[in-house]
Amino acid sequence: MPEEPKDSRGDARQSFFAKQQLINAAKSTFQLLASVLKNASLYPASHPFLHTSADKLVRQVNELLVDRKEVAFYLVGGELFFEKDSVPIDQSLAVLLEQFAGKDIGGIVFKPGILTTELIDFADLMNKANTAFAAPAGETAVMKTPSMPHIELHRVMIVDKQMGTVIKEGKKKATKVFMDAIETMKEMVEAEHLDKTVNARKINMTVQTMVDSIIENRDAFLGLTNIKMYDEYTFAHSVNTSLLASALGTFLSFEKPQVAALGMAGLLHDMGKVTVPHEIVNKPGALSDEEWAVLKRHPVEGALVLADVTGISKVAIVAAFEHHQHGDRGYPEVPERRQHLFSQIISLADAYDAITAARVYYSIQTPQDQAIRILIKKRGSAFNPVLVKAFVNMIGLFPMGTLLKLNTGEVGLVTHQTRDLMRPHVLLLTKFDGSEKTSGVEVSLLETVGGSYKRSVVGTIDPYAAHIDLKIYMD
Repeated sequence: MPEEPKDSRGDARQSFFAKQQLINAAKSTFQLLASVLKNASLYPASHPFLHTSADKLVRQVNELLVDRKEVAFYLVGGELFFEKDSVPIDQSLAVLLEQFAGKDIGGIVFKPGILTTELIDFADLMNKANTAFAAPAGETAVMKTPSMPHIELHRVMIVDKQMGTVIKEGKKKATKVFMDAIETMKEMVEAEHLDKTVNARKINMTVQTMVDSIIENRDAFLGLTNIKMYDEYTFAHSVNTSLLASALGTFLSFEKPQVAALGMAGLLHDMGKVTVPHEIVNKPGALSDEEWAVLKRHPVEGALVLADVTGISKVAIVAAFEHHQHGDRGYPEVPERRQHLFSQIISLADAYDAITAARVYYSIQTPQDQAIRILIKKRGSAFNPVLVKAFVNMIGLFPMGTLLKLNTGEVGLVTHQTRDLMRPHVLLLTKFDGSEKTSGVEVSLLETVGGSYKRSVVGTIDPYAAHIDLKIYMD
Protein backbone atom coordinates (compact mmCIF):
# COMPACT_ATOMS: atom_id res chain seq x y z
CA MET A 1 0.00 0.00 0.00
CA PRO A 2 1.58 3.32 -1.06
CA GLU A 3 2.20 5.70 1.81
CA GLU A 4 1.09 9.30 1.76
CA PRO A 5 3.66 11.50 -0.06
CA LYS A 6 5.69 13.81 2.19
CA ASP A 7 4.13 16.98 0.80
CA SER A 8 0.63 15.62 0.33
CA ARG A 9 -1.10 18.86 1.34
CA GLY A 10 0.92 20.95 -1.09
CA ASP A 11 0.51 18.44 -3.92
CA ALA A 12 -3.23 18.14 -3.30
CA ARG A 13 -3.61 21.93 -3.16
CA GLN A 14 -1.75 22.38 -6.45
CA SER A 15 -3.82 19.63 -8.09
CA PHE A 16 -7.06 21.17 -6.83
CA PHE A 17 -6.19 24.64 -8.11
CA ALA A 18 -5.01 23.22 -11.45
CA LYS A 19 -8.42 21.57 -11.88
CA GLN A 20 -10.24 24.79 -10.98
CA GLN A 21 -8.12 26.75 -13.46
CA LEU A 22 -9.01 24.25 -16.19
CA ILE A 23 -12.73 24.52 -15.40
CA ASN A 24 -12.46 28.33 -15.44
CA ALA A 25 -10.70 28.17 -18.82
CA ALA A 26 -13.49 25.94 -20.13
CA LYS A 27 -16.14 28.38 -18.88
CA SER A 28 -14.25 31.27 -20.51
CA THR A 29 -14.21 29.35 -23.80
CA PHE A 30 -17.97 28.89 -23.77
CA GLN A 31 -18.49 32.53 -22.80
CA LEU A 32 -16.40 33.55 -25.81
CA LEU A 33 -18.55 31.26 -27.97
CA ALA A 34 -21.66 33.01 -26.63
CA SER A 35 -20.05 36.34 -27.53
CA VAL A 36 -19.37 35.18 -31.11
CA LEU A 37 -22.98 34.06 -31.53
CA LYS A 38 -24.30 37.34 -30.14
CA ASN A 39 -22.06 39.42 -32.41
CA ALA A 40 -23.06 37.31 -35.42
CA SER A 41 -26.69 38.18 -34.73
CA LEU A 42 -25.88 41.90 -34.64
CA TYR A 43 -23.24 42.41 -37.33
CA PRO A 44 -22.51 41.16 -40.87
CA ALA A 45 -19.93 38.42 -41.40
CA SER A 46 -17.24 40.92 -42.40
CA HIS A 47 -17.61 43.18 -39.35
CA PRO A 48 -14.41 43.64 -37.28
CA PHE A 49 -16.28 43.19 -33.96
CA LEU A 50 -17.35 39.71 -35.05
CA HIS A 51 -13.86 38.79 -36.28
CA THR A 52 -12.25 40.06 -33.07
CA SER A 53 -14.52 37.92 -30.88
CA ALA A 54 -13.95 34.88 -33.13
CA ASP A 55 -10.16 35.42 -33.01
CA LYS A 56 -10.29 35.46 -29.19
CA LEU A 57 -12.19 32.19 -29.20
CA VAL A 58 -9.66 30.59 -31.58
CA ARG A 59 -6.80 31.59 -29.26
CA GLN A 60 -8.63 30.24 -26.21
CA VAL A 61 -9.39 26.93 -27.94
CA ASN A 62 -5.75 26.61 -29.08
CA GLU A 63 -4.57 27.12 -25.49
CA LEU A 64 -6.74 24.20 -24.38
CA LEU A 65 -5.52 22.11 -27.33
CA VAL A 66 -1.90 22.33 -26.15
CA ASP A 67 -2.12 19.07 -24.18
CA ARG A 68 -5.20 17.40 -25.70
CA LYS A 69 -6.40 16.20 -29.10
CA GLU A 70 -9.74 18.02 -28.98
CA VAL A 71 -11.75 20.46 -26.89
CA ALA A 72 -15.08 18.81 -26.16
CA PHE A 73 -18.18 20.27 -24.50
CA TYR A 74 -21.33 18.23 -23.81
CA LEU A 75 -24.78 19.29 -22.67
CA VAL A 76 -26.70 16.81 -20.54
CA GLY A 77 -30.00 17.66 -18.87
CA GLY A 78 -29.37 21.40 -18.90
CA GLU A 79 -25.84 21.07 -17.49
CA LEU A 80 -22.59 21.86 -19.31
CA PHE A 81 -19.61 19.48 -19.16
CA PHE A 82 -16.05 20.02 -20.36
CA GLU A 83 -14.78 16.48 -20.86
CA LYS A 84 -15.93 14.92 -17.54
CA ASP A 85 -16.04 18.07 -15.41
CA SER A 86 -19.17 20.12 -14.79
CA VAL A 87 -18.79 23.76 -15.78
CA PRO A 88 -20.61 26.44 -13.72
CA ILE A 89 -22.99 28.48 -15.86
CA ASP A 90 -24.49 31.92 -15.43
CA GLN A 91 -27.78 33.19 -16.86
CA SER A 92 -26.24 34.17 -20.22
CA LEU A 93 -24.77 30.71 -20.68
CA ALA A 94 -28.08 29.15 -19.62
CA VAL A 95 -29.76 30.96 -22.53
CA LEU A 96 -27.06 29.62 -24.90
CA LEU A 97 -27.56 26.06 -23.63
CA GLU A 98 -31.28 26.45 -24.24
CA GLN A 99 -30.49 27.56 -27.80
CA PHE A 100 -28.29 24.49 -28.31
CA ALA A 101 -30.98 22.16 -26.97
CA GLY A 102 -33.56 23.77 -29.25
CA LYS A 103 -31.42 22.82 -32.23
CA ASP A 104 -30.92 19.23 -31.03
CA ILE A 105 -27.24 19.85 -30.23
CA GLY A 106 -25.91 17.81 -27.30
CA GLY A 107 -22.21 18.46 -27.77
CA ILE A 108 -19.69 20.58 -29.63
CA VAL A 109 -16.08 19.53 -30.26
CA PHE A 110 -13.31 21.79 -31.54
CA LYS A 111 -10.45 20.12 -33.43
CA PRO A 112 -6.86 21.32 -34.00
CA GLY A 113 -6.57 23.73 -36.93
CA ILE A 114 -9.86 25.51 -36.27
CA LEU A 115 -10.21 28.81 -38.18
CA THR A 116 -11.94 32.10 -37.43
CA THR A 117 -14.09 31.68 -40.55
CA GLU A 118 -15.41 28.33 -39.31
CA LEU A 119 -16.60 29.90 -36.07
CA ILE A 120 -18.33 32.70 -37.99
CA ASP A 121 -20.02 30.12 -40.27
CA PHE A 122 -21.13 28.16 -37.19
CA ALA A 123 -22.52 31.30 -35.55
CA ASP A 124 -24.39 32.14 -38.74
CA LEU A 125 -25.99 28.68 -38.78
CA MET A 126 -26.92 28.93 -35.09
CA ASN A 127 -28.75 32.18 -35.77
CA LYS A 128 -30.79 30.62 -38.56
CA ALA A 129 -33.86 28.43 -38.33
CA ASN A 130 -33.61 25.04 -36.62
CA THR A 131 -33.89 23.33 -40.01
CA ALA A 132 -30.24 24.20 -40.63
CA PHE A 133 -29.38 21.33 -38.28
CA ALA A 134 -31.96 18.84 -39.52
CA ALA A 135 -30.53 15.34 -39.93
CA PRO A 136 -31.26 13.79 -43.34
CA ALA A 137 -30.16 10.38 -42.16
CA GLY A 138 -32.22 10.06 -39.00
CA GLU A 139 -30.52 9.93 -35.59
CA THR A 140 -26.97 10.55 -36.74
CA ALA A 141 -24.66 10.76 -33.72
CA VAL A 142 -22.37 13.38 -35.26
CA MET A 143 -23.39 16.36 -37.39
CA LYS A 144 -20.72 17.67 -39.76
CA THR A 145 -20.75 20.61 -42.18
CA PRO A 146 -18.20 20.95 -45.05
CA SER A 147 -17.54 24.61 -44.25
CA MET A 148 -16.62 23.68 -40.65
CA PRO A 149 -14.20 20.70 -40.86
CA HIS A 150 -12.76 21.40 -37.41
CA ILE A 151 -16.10 21.68 -35.59
CA GLU A 152 -18.04 18.53 -34.70
CA LEU A 153 -21.59 18.60 -33.33
CA HIS A 154 -23.25 15.77 -31.40
CA ARG A 155 -26.98 15.25 -31.20
CA VAL A 156 -28.59 15.74 -27.80
CA MET A 157 -30.53 12.46 -27.96
CA ILE A 158 -27.42 10.39 -28.62
CA VAL A 159 -25.46 12.11 -25.85
CA ASP A 160 -28.26 11.62 -23.31
CA LYS A 161 -28.68 7.94 -24.23
CA GLN A 162 -24.96 7.31 -23.94
CA MET A 163 -24.80 9.11 -20.61
CA GLY A 164 -27.80 7.15 -19.34
CA THR A 165 -26.14 3.85 -20.25
CA VAL A 166 -22.95 4.88 -18.47
CA ILE A 167 -24.87 5.85 -15.32
CA LYS A 168 -26.83 2.57 -15.21
CA GLU A 169 -23.74 0.43 -15.72
CA GLY A 170 -21.89 2.51 -13.14
CA LYS A 171 -24.61 1.89 -10.54
CA LYS A 172 -24.50 -1.88 -11.12
CA LYS A 173 -20.73 -1.94 -10.75
CA ALA A 174 -20.87 0.32 -7.68
CA THR A 175 -23.39 -1.94 -5.93
CA LYS A 176 -21.16 -5.01 -6.40
CA VAL A 177 -18.06 -3.18 -5.16
CA PHE A 178 -20.03 -1.89 -2.16
CA MET A 179 -21.26 -5.36 -1.17
CA ASP A 180 -17.80 -6.89 -1.70
CA ALA A 181 -16.40 -4.27 0.69
CA ILE A 182 -19.04 -5.21 3.27
CA GLU A 183 -17.95 -8.86 3.03
CA THR A 184 -14.28 -7.90 3.36
CA MET A 185 -15.02 -5.98 6.56
CA LYS A 186 -16.97 -8.95 7.94
CA GLU A 187 -14.03 -11.26 7.29
CA MET A 188 -11.56 -8.87 8.92
CA VAL A 189 -13.67 -8.40 12.05
CA GLU A 190 -14.25 -12.16 12.29
CA ALA A 191 -10.52 -12.82 11.95
CA GLU A 192 -9.76 -10.33 14.72
CA HIS A 193 -12.39 -11.86 17.03
CA LEU A 194 -11.00 -15.36 16.41
CA ASP A 195 -7.40 -14.16 16.74
CA LYS A 196 -6.62 -15.21 13.17
CA THR A 197 -4.29 -13.49 10.72
CA VAL A 198 -6.01 -10.58 9.02
CA ASN A 199 -5.84 -10.73 5.22
CA ALA A 200 -4.30 -7.30 4.61
CA ARG A 201 -3.75 -8.13 0.94
CA LYS A 202 -7.48 -8.58 0.37
CA ILE A 203 -8.22 -5.33 2.19
CA ASN A 204 -5.76 -3.50 -0.03
CA MET A 205 -7.30 -5.03 -3.15
CA THR A 206 -10.80 -4.06 -1.97
CA VAL A 207 -9.72 -0.46 -1.37
CA GLN A 208 -7.95 -0.24 -4.74
CA THR A 209 -11.09 -1.49 -6.51
CA MET A 210 -13.22 1.03 -4.63
CA VAL A 211 -10.87 3.90 -5.46
CA ASP A 212 -10.69 2.95 -9.16
CA SER A 213 -14.48 2.84 -9.30
CA ILE A 214 -14.95 6.12 -7.40
CA ILE A 215 -12.54 7.91 -9.72
CA GLU A 216 -14.56 6.54 -12.65
CA ASN A 217 -18.04 7.28 -11.25
CA ARG A 218 -18.14 9.18 -7.95
CA ASP A 219 -21.88 9.92 -8.05
CA ALA A 220 -22.86 6.25 -8.21
CA PHE A 221 -20.99 5.54 -4.96
CA LEU A 222 -22.27 8.61 -3.15
CA GLY A 223 -25.76 7.32 -3.89
CA LEU A 224 -24.95 3.99 -2.28
CA THR A 225 -24.01 5.65 1.03
CA ASN A 226 -27.73 6.45 1.39
CA ILE A 227 -28.59 2.77 1.66
CA LYS A 228 -28.92 2.27 5.40
CA MET A 229 -28.45 -1.34 6.47
CA TYR A 230 -30.16 -1.87 9.83
CA ASP A 231 -28.85 -5.40 10.27
CA GLU A 232 -25.26 -4.65 9.29
CA TYR A 233 -24.81 -1.07 10.44
CA THR A 234 -21.27 -1.51 11.80
CA PHE A 235 -19.90 -2.88 8.52
CA ALA A 236 -21.89 -0.50 6.30
CA HIS A 237 -20.75 2.49 8.38
CA SER A 238 -17.09 1.62 7.83
CA VAL A 239 -17.62 1.19 4.09
CA ASN A 240 -19.66 4.40 3.86
CA THR A 241 -16.98 6.35 5.71
CA SER A 242 -14.37 4.96 3.32
CA LEU A 243 -16.47 5.87 0.27
CA LEU A 244 -17.22 9.39 1.49
CA ALA A 245 -13.60 10.07 2.42
CA SER A 246 -12.31 8.70 -0.90
CA ALA A 247 -14.91 10.68 -2.83
CA LEU A 248 -13.86 13.87 -1.04
CA GLY A 249 -10.25 13.07 -1.91
CA THR A 250 -11.13 12.84 -5.60
CA PHE A 251 -13.21 16.02 -5.33
CA LEU A 252 -10.15 17.81 -3.93
CA SER A 253 -8.09 16.36 -6.82
CA PHE A 254 -5.82 14.27 -4.59
CA GLU A 255 -3.50 11.92 -6.41
CA LYS A 256 -4.63 8.29 -6.61
CA PRO A 257 -2.21 6.96 -3.91
CA GLN A 258 -3.56 9.61 -1.52
CA VAL A 259 -7.17 8.65 -2.29
CA ALA A 260 -6.28 4.99 -1.70
CA ALA A 261 -4.70 5.90 1.65
CA LEU A 262 -7.91 7.76 2.57
CA GLY A 263 -10.02 4.80 1.53
CA MET A 264 -7.98 2.43 3.67
CA ALA A 265 -8.11 4.79 6.66
CA GLY A 266 -11.87 5.21 6.32
CA LEU A 267 -12.49 1.49 6.04
CA LEU A 268 -10.48 0.71 9.18
CA HIS A 269 -11.14 3.80 11.30
CA ASP A 270 -13.49 1.98 13.72
CA MET A 271 -11.54 -1.28 14.10
CA GLY A 272 -11.12 -0.51 17.80
CA LYS A 273 -14.80 -1.26 18.33
CA VAL A 274 -14.07 -4.98 17.98
CA THR A 275 -12.72 -4.70 21.54
CA VAL A 276 -15.90 -3.00 22.85
CA PRO A 277 -18.72 -5.23 24.15
CA HIS A 278 -21.58 -5.53 21.66
CA GLU A 279 -24.16 -4.38 24.22
CA ILE A 280 -22.31 -1.07 24.66
CA VAL A 281 -21.82 -0.38 20.94
CA ASN A 282 -25.51 -1.01 20.23
CA LYS A 283 -27.07 0.30 23.44
CA PRO A 284 -30.24 2.25 22.54
CA GLY A 285 -30.16 4.54 25.56
CA ALA A 286 -27.56 6.84 27.08
CA LEU A 287 -24.31 5.23 28.19
CA SER A 288 -23.29 5.20 31.83
CA ASP A 289 -20.01 6.86 32.80
CA GLU A 290 -18.35 3.46 32.96
CA GLU A 291 -19.70 2.41 29.54
CA TRP A 292 -18.68 5.74 28.01
CA ALA A 293 -15.16 5.29 29.35
CA VAL A 294 -14.98 1.87 27.67
CA LEU A 295 -16.28 3.21 24.34
CA LYS A 296 -13.83 6.12 24.39
CA ARG A 297 -10.99 3.61 24.39
CA HIS A 298 -11.81 2.38 20.88
CA PRO A 299 -9.55 4.85 19.00
CA VAL A 300 -6.54 3.71 21.06
CA GLU A 301 -7.51 0.06 20.72
CA GLY A 302 -8.02 0.52 16.98
CA ALA A 303 -4.53 1.94 16.52
CA LEU A 304 -3.08 -0.96 18.53
CA VAL A 305 -5.03 -3.56 16.53
CA LEU A 306 -3.94 -2.11 13.19
CA ALA A 307 -0.33 -1.73 14.31
CA ASP A 308 -0.18 -5.52 14.61
CA VAL A 309 -1.41 -6.10 11.06
CA THR A 310 1.33 -6.37 8.46
CA GLY A 311 0.64 -4.36 5.31
CA ILE A 312 -1.62 -1.70 6.85
CA SER A 313 -0.56 1.87 6.09
CA LYS A 314 0.64 4.17 8.86
CA VAL A 315 -1.97 6.72 7.79
CA ALA A 316 -4.75 4.23 8.65
CA ILE A 317 -3.26 3.72 12.13
CA VAL A 318 -3.04 7.49 12.70
CA ALA A 319 -6.61 8.06 11.49
CA ALA A 320 -7.95 5.27 13.72
CA PHE A 321 -6.32 7.01 16.71
CA GLU A 322 -7.33 10.56 15.74
CA HIS A 323 -10.77 10.30 14.13
CA HIS A 324 -12.57 11.49 17.29
CA GLN A 325 -10.09 14.23 18.18
CA HIS A 326 -12.29 17.08 17.02
CA GLY A 327 -14.41 19.59 18.89
CA ASP A 328 -14.41 20.40 22.60
CA ARG A 329 -15.21 16.82 23.59
CA GLY A 330 -12.66 15.15 21.35
CA TYR A 331 -10.88 12.03 22.54
CA PRO A 332 -8.42 10.54 23.36
CA GLU A 333 -7.01 13.66 24.97
CA VAL A 334 -3.41 14.45 24.06
CA PRO A 335 -1.50 17.68 24.72
CA GLU A 336 -1.36 20.15 21.83
CA ARG A 337 -3.13 17.76 19.49
CA ARG A 338 -3.39 18.64 15.80
CA GLN A 339 -5.26 16.19 13.62
CA HIS A 340 -3.56 14.91 10.50
CA LEU A 341 -5.31 16.18 7.33
CA PHE A 342 -6.52 12.67 6.50
CA SER A 343 -7.86 12.23 10.06
CA GLN A 344 -9.83 15.46 9.60
CA ILE A 345 -11.38 14.09 6.42
CA ILE A 346 -12.20 10.75 8.10
CA SER A 347 -13.77 12.63 11.05
CA LEU A 348 -16.03 14.57 8.70
CA ALA A 349 -17.09 11.50 6.70
CA ASP A 350 -17.59 9.48 9.90
CA ALA A 351 -19.76 12.20 11.44
CA TYR A 352 -21.95 12.66 8.36
CA ASP A 353 -22.68 8.95 8.04
CA ALA A 354 -23.29 8.59 11.79
CA ILE A 355 -25.74 11.51 11.78
CA THR A 356 -27.74 9.98 8.93
CA ALA A 357 -27.42 6.42 10.28
CA ALA A 358 -30.36 4.05 10.59
CA ARG A 359 -29.81 1.58 13.41
CA VAL A 360 -32.10 -1.12 14.68
CA TYR A 361 -33.22 0.91 17.69
CA TYR A 362 -33.76 4.22 15.85
CA SER A 363 -37.35 4.91 14.81
CA ILE A 364 -36.23 7.68 12.45
CA GLN A 365 -33.00 8.92 10.91
CA THR A 366 -31.80 12.45 10.30
CA PRO A 367 -32.45 13.51 6.68
CA GLN A 368 -29.34 14.19 4.62
CA ASP A 369 -30.08 17.89 4.11
CA GLN A 370 -30.39 18.36 7.89
CA ALA A 371 -27.13 16.49 8.41
CA ILE A 372 -25.42 18.88 6.01
CA ARG A 373 -26.74 21.84 7.99
CA ILE A 374 -25.39 20.30 11.24
CA LEU A 375 -21.93 20.00 9.69
CA ILE A 376 -22.10 23.59 8.44
CA LYS A 377 -22.93 24.81 11.98
CA LYS A 378 -19.90 22.95 13.33
CA ARG A 379 -17.42 24.23 10.78
CA GLY A 380 -14.52 26.00 12.41
CA SER A 381 -15.23 24.38 15.79
CA ALA A 382 -15.50 20.62 15.35
CA PHE A 383 -14.48 20.43 11.68
CA ASN A 384 -12.04 22.09 9.31
CA PRO A 385 -14.11 24.83 7.57
CA VAL A 386 -12.31 24.36 4.25
CA LEU A 387 -13.09 20.63 4.26
CA VAL A 388 -16.72 21.27 5.25
CA LYS A 389 -17.10 23.65 2.32
CA ALA A 390 -15.59 21.10 -0.08
CA PHE A 391 -17.76 18.31 1.39
CA VAL A 392 -20.93 20.37 1.01
CA ASN A 393 -19.99 21.29 -2.56
CA MET A 394 -19.51 17.59 -3.31
CA ILE A 395 -22.59 16.26 -1.51
CA GLY A 396 -24.78 19.28 -2.20
CA LEU A 397 -27.26 21.07 0.03
CA PHE A 398 -29.70 18.39 -1.10
CA PRO A 399 -27.60 15.17 -1.12
CA MET A 400 -28.38 12.20 -3.31
CA GLY A 401 -31.48 10.43 -2.07
CA THR A 402 -33.20 13.62 -0.84
CA LEU A 403 -36.87 13.98 -1.78
CA LEU A 404 -37.68 17.45 -3.07
CA LYS A 405 -40.98 19.27 -3.45
CA LEU A 406 -40.83 21.34 -6.63
CA ASN A 407 -42.71 24.53 -7.51
CA THR A 408 -44.41 22.64 -10.34
CA GLY A 409 -46.12 20.36 -7.83
CA GLU A 410 -43.83 17.48 -8.82
CA VAL A 411 -41.73 15.34 -6.48
CA GLY A 412 -38.08 14.81 -7.39
CA LEU A 413 -35.52 12.37 -5.98
CA VAL A 414 -31.99 13.82 -6.11
CA THR A 415 -29.79 11.58 -8.29
CA HIS A 416 -26.63 13.67 -8.59
CA GLN A 417 -25.30 17.19 -8.15
CA THR A 418 -24.69 20.09 -10.48
CA ARG A 419 -22.47 23.12 -9.93
CA ASP A 420 -25.46 24.95 -8.44
CA LEU A 421 -26.04 23.45 -4.98
CA MET A 422 -29.70 24.47 -5.09
CA ARG A 423 -30.31 22.81 -8.47
CA PRO A 424 -29.38 19.12 -8.58
CA HIS A 425 -30.47 16.46 -11.07
CA VAL A 426 -33.69 14.74 -9.95
CA LEU A 427 -35.73 11.71 -10.96
CA LEU A 428 -39.39 12.72 -11.13
CA LEU A 429 -41.50 10.36 -9.02
CA THR A 430 -45.11 9.67 -9.92
CA LYS A 431 -45.91 6.10 -8.83
CA PHE A 432 -43.51 5.79 -5.86
CA ASP A 433 -43.09 2.06 -6.48
CA GLY A 434 -39.60 2.06 -8.01
CA SER A 435 -40.85 1.77 -11.59
CA GLU A 436 -39.53 5.27 -12.34
CA LYS A 437 -35.98 3.86 -12.32
CA THR A 438 -36.63 2.39 -15.76
CA SER A 439 -39.57 4.37 -17.12
CA GLY A 440 -39.28 7.68 -15.29
CA VAL A 441 -37.90 11.03 -16.36
CA GLU A 442 -34.67 12.49 -14.97
CA VAL A 443 -34.25 16.26 -15.27
CA SER A 444 -31.80 18.93 -14.20
CA LEU A 445 -33.10 21.82 -12.13
CA LEU A 446 -30.73 23.96 -14.21
CA GLU A 447 -33.04 23.62 -17.21
CA THR A 448 -34.45 26.93 -18.41
CA VAL A 449 -37.36 28.09 -20.55
CA GLY A 450 -37.28 31.58 -21.95
CA GLY A 451 -34.31 32.44 -19.75
CA SER A 452 -36.08 31.37 -16.51
CA TYR A 453 -35.62 28.16 -14.57
CA LYS A 454 -38.18 25.50 -15.47
CA ARG A 455 -38.30 24.00 -11.97
CA SER A 456 -37.21 25.15 -8.50
CA VAL A 457 -37.09 23.62 -5.02
CA VAL A 458 -39.71 24.78 -2.53
CA GLY A 459 -38.99 22.25 0.22
CA THR A 460 -37.95 18.74 1.20
CA ILE A 461 -40.14 15.72 1.97
CA ASP A 462 -39.58 13.29 4.84
CA PRO A 463 -39.73 9.86 3.13
CA TYR A 464 -40.70 8.14 6.38
CA ALA A 465 -43.62 10.45 7.07
CA ALA A 466 -44.68 10.10 3.43
CA HIS A 467 -44.24 6.28 3.55
CA ILE A 468 -41.87 6.28 0.57
CA ASP A 469 -39.28 3.48 0.48
CA LEU A 470 -36.10 5.02 -0.93
CA LYS A 471 -34.25 1.69 -1.02
CA ILE A 472 -36.13 0.65 -4.15
CA TYR A 473 -34.60 3.64 -5.92
CA MET A 474 -31.07 3.64 -4.52
CA ASP A 475 -29.98 -0.01 -4.69
